[in-house]
Amino acid sequence: MFNTVSDRANLVQAILNRLHTHQGTLAELGHPDYGSRLHELVGELNNDRTRRLAELYIRQCLAQEGRIAQVLEVVFVTSQLDREGRSTLVAQVSLRPVDDLAALVLDLTLTL
Repeated sequence: MFNTVSDRANLVQAILNRLHTHQGTLAELGHPDYGSRLHELVGELNNDRTRRLAELYIRQCLAQEGRIAQVLEVVFVTSQLDREGRSTLVAQVSLRPVDDLAALVLDLTLTL
């Protein structure tokens, strides 16, 4: 059974779907720019360069979402290792939705 979500929960779901979709995957459906380039960072070292690229890719991706007025901040939390020992980037993304003064904060984890 599927549940539907609305309002802020729907926006969070849409953002996470967009960030986790490889950019270009939906080109044949008429959405060539939908998605992010975060998948390009898989295999990279967890260093300043990778975190700067991750922030750039996050901001580029979220600029496509018309329900976001502004990305306020992208902050990376201390790096971690997953169960297989792979490095992960953990980001907190703060943004302001259109027609909403309250910031929305979401956590994003990317396994490198």
